[in-house]
Amino acid sequence: MKCAPGETLTDYGIALGSNVGDRLSHLLTALGALAELGEIRAVSAAYQTAPVDCEGGAPPFLNAVAELRSAWGAEALWERLREIERGLGRPERRPQNAPRPIDLDILYAGKQVWRSEALTVPHPRLQGRRFVLEPLAAIRPDLVLPGFAVDVRTLLAELVSDEPPLLRYADLGAAVGRRGLAESWAAVAALKPAGRKLVCLTAGDYATARLLDEGGVDVVLAGDSLGMVLLGYQDTVEVTLAEMVQHTRAVRRGVKRAPLLGDLPFGTYATPELAVASARALVQAGADGVKLEGGVAMLPQVRAILAAGIPVVGHIGMLPQSVREEGGYKKKGRTEAAAAGLLADARALDEAGVEAIVLEGVVAAVAAAISQEVSCPTIGIGAGPDCDGQVLVTADLVGAFPWFRPPFAQARGDVAGVIRKAVAEFAEDVRG
Repeated sequence: MKCAPGETLTDYGIALGSNVGDRLSHLLTALGALAELGEIRAVSAAYQTAPVDCEGGAPPFLNAVAELRSAWGAEALWERLREIERGLGRPERRPQNAPRPIDLDILYAGKQVWRSEALTVPHPRLQGRRFVLEPLAAIRPDLVLPGFAVDVRTLLAELVSDEPPLLRYADLGAAVGRRGLAESWAAVAALKPAGRKLVCLTAGDYATARLLDEGGVDVVLAGDSLGMVLLGYQDTVEVTLAEMVQHTRAVRRGVKRAPLLGDLPFGTYATPELAVASARALVQAGADGVKLEGGVAMLPQVRAILAAGIPVVGHIGMLPQSVREEGGYKKKGRTEAAAAGLLADARALDEAGVEAIVLEGVVAAVAAAISQEVSCPTIGIGAGPDCDGQVLVTADLVGAFPWFRPPFAQARGDVAGVIRKAVAEFAEDVRG
């Protein structure tokens, strides 16, 4: 929900916690949702912390603190936080201090002191909790809260607590969403009218990303294929938002020129609201836009992300995130009805305003027809030579993943062979 223009802005401290499921993904998704309520001015790292005031055997938390500048009033914001919690699976009613996928609390509201049945601000217990003070001190050490005589740094230094030391678990990335995302795609939009093919390759680490960017590719994709070639998963379905954020941040450090596209992983865009929150998490990690799988069925999500100011690339044809339900990787567009469905998907995405559409595993003639029909560039992978560009998994291109390579991917190198040879020679030298 957006705020009405001209309203007074307040800086809110928001505590985030999770100790159920994929805790880091929960924090990242919550941060993306918070960005819909205002401007995230700062965010601490995520710290692993011992449960406080919980039953014995409770799992450890990840905790963080963000500062949100928003036009929402304190109680209205509190209601929005409850909506975010419900969206992430926190039940309406549960035993007090029971494990939960997400916990969002207002720590402070500028210089306001708020007392109501639902809300007390500043939070009445923040000064006695290390898991709140330490991340808060990391972003606002000089802050003096209403009703306190000393700043947060001093509150932390003077804290008497039996909590064990906090473990810095993960950097949550830049707090402020990147600006001017659309401009980063201007050169890509100009390629199709100019008759020039688009080149896209994948990266999941700094070194590969830098080599691709310096090599002149048009788009670098932080793709969820890294789940297989870097993380050893069976397929892309297991990749989490936290993993995509981590790898997107690494790729961002290596990419200075080309647009960086981030894959939204499986299960992170089931609804428009969740899609926007997940997309914001990738943008905060450094992505210039996001890619998601699906055509007409995904239009509400695509439109919501675009309305949030985040560029989108579509993906139709063979959908890797659907491989389990489809029972394998299958060519798409073999029948007249299937081809018509793909064309309808492409038209819908194009009309919605996507930057490009990936056509994966599509019959070549159908991919060629789609490329002629839509105004945005098509990017083929196993879809014949007549798309407006091509994308490959870099590990397939350079021969770095010898255990599997799709038949359409021609290896231009033997990185795996070079590594094996170097290892064998090194081992022989060491052993004499």
